[in-house]
Amino acid sequence: MLITPSTSAVRVAFHFIINLLGASNRTRIGVAAFDKGLPLPASRALIRVLFEALRATYLVAGLIFVGFLAGCATTPMPGRSGPVSNVPAESRVPPPRRNGRYQPPEVTAYREPATPKYSRPEPARAVQALSRRAEDQRASGQLVAAAASLERALRIEPKNAVLWNRLAHVRYEQKQYALASSLAAKSNAFAGQDQALRADNNKLISRSR
Repeated sequence: MLITPSTSAVRVAFHFIINLLGASNRTRIGVAAFDKGLPLPASRALIRVLFEALRATYLVAGLIFVGFLAGCATTPMPGRSGPVSNVPAESRVPPPRRNGRYQPPEVTAYREPATPKYSRPEPARAVQALSRRAEDQRASGQLVAAAASLERALRIEPKNAVLWNRLAHVRYEQKQYALASSLAAKSNAFAGQDQALRADNNKLISRSR
């Protein structure tokens, strides 16, 4: 089957498609031959023109889609006039004014946070009883008995820093200074955050030297 130009409208349509779609030189030659009235296989010319048109259609559609995405990315959301600020809301509050004049905000002096007081753990009832007995014996001058009561209490609670401190004081009063210093150091090992007990132990160690 051969294509022969029958009307000028057909030639104009072919020229418009070629110029719009940017067809290849080979297709342009075929259309030129068609325009001059030369015989040209219909299947080859039509398939090539349709292929060029389909490729150009996909290209144009892709460009339109990319332009649409770019427009969506730059279009601000409704209700927002500009970029979102990262400044906290309280920082954007206007400065206080009094009688139309700027009033500087009140700045309070820095106060160091209070250090929580250390709470000593409560010993067992038997330890409390032995500790009270040792204090009474020490007050009456019975240092040997007081030391024995404290040693019995330490067998129940060997990590009780207060008991080691009291035993250190008893040994100091017995003039066993080296032993008193050693017991005070052991009390420090179990004192933890009890700063008052640590200070008393350090004083006893200093006096025992």
